[in-house]
Amino acid sequence: MIAVAALACALAAPAAPALAQPSLDANMQLPEGSSVTLPQLRSEVTGSSTGYVPVQHPGAPVPVPFTPDYLTGYISDVSSYDYGIYEEVTRIFRQVRDGQPETMAANVETAVRINNTATPEQVRQAQVDAVASAGGLLAALSPALGAEFGEAFRTSLAEGRLPKTAYLLDNGYLARAGGLASSTLIEKEIYDYPRPHIAVPDRITRYNTEGAGDLYITSPSFPSGHTNQAVWVTTLLAYMLPELAPQLAYRGAEAGNSRVVLGVHYPLDVIGGRMSGYAAAADRLNDPKMRNALDQAAAELRAEIEWRTGVSIAELVARDTPYISTADAVSTMGQWMDYGLPEAYHEDAPMQVPQAAPVLLAARFPELSWQQREEVLRRTAAPAGAPLDWQGPGGSWQRVNLVAATAARLSVNPDGSLNIN
Repeated sequence: MIAVAALACALAAPAAPALAQPSLDANMQLPEGSSVTLPQLRSEVTGSSTGYVPVQHPGAPVPVPFTPDYLTGYISDVSSYDYGIYEEVTRIFRQVRDGQPETMAANVETAVRINNTATPEQVRQAQVDAVASAGGLLAALSPALGAEFGEAFRTSLAEGRLPKTAYLLDNGYLARAGGLASSTLIEKEIYDYPRPHIAVPDRITRYNTEGAGDLYITSPSFPSGHTNQAVWVTTLLAYMLPELAPQLAYRGAEAGNSRVVLGVHYPLDVIGGRMSGYAAAADRLNDPKMRNALDQAAAELRAEIEWRTGVSIAELVARDTPYISTADAVSTMGQWMDYGLPEAYHEDAPMQVPQAAPVLLAARFPELSWQQREEVLRRTAAPAGAPLDWQGPGGSWQRVNLVAATAARLSVNPDGSLNIN
């Protein structure tokens, strides 16, 4: 009751508009023993040191922030699940934690293996992702847009020219399309599971980041808040930019995998964070007022990038150097869906698509009906039986594979059935 009351109070207070300029905390303490510095990460995350006042250009779209009525009034500020949070989405973790010792042992071993064998490139990416969660997340995720698109996007953010986009999706945990309900803070306290670097400290390699403070925090481990945040941000950004939906969905999952690379989370934490991130994004898109706000932000973003690059979004994506090919994104995401953890339930269970989930494909497949989008999610879903695969009423967020679903090539038969590759 205390947690729910605190949630209600927090949601009742209107949020202040986010500044367009991403930032990192200049007062972060400097731990010893790292080759990465705060100025390097600040440059990498924000892309610029420009001030907050929007830069105006002749002939360019004029940045227009949201009007005050968009500060509050979103029904999705409270989760559609029990108690207004997303604990219900990952409730099966209790059963896994308390009744599946082999699964939990495999969870630890997989976390140790990924952490111990991480490449320098993976570590570098993980350090950037860890720092960006507090601010500048959009810039950190922006490489998923492609080389030219990403650079244009970062410049526009740094110049303060995307006020609506930044207000909804940037500024760390104060991003308006986020909120306490989707923060995982309450869920962490409910599950109270220790992180890998606490549970098995002698087996975890620490990759501290100079200037970013100690990345090895002591809060509970399940579910991963960083993953949750990256996933709902990239999912909503994919709604705004459906041409790049597979790459954006992949980047959200990659940010989650970064947490395992650092040794601060287990695979199950990341899977749980991804599940609640999808559910939170679906709630936002099923909220008419928030969806209208996202539509406004999408129009702002698309107009800005088309002016800056001189071509349509479709033409830009076609000529750009992609972050990752769609085929490689689908392949890697297939591994991250369950991280190879042992199957725990019926392997032939039919996919139960969560009721709210088809909205996640609304922009990618606008010509399809709700039921047809549900079918796309069903037929691109991961195999059944993974540890967090809820096979009862409510559906399985564990099996939703948004990379594969948005990458699907399909055609509609005269009877409305789908042909899906």
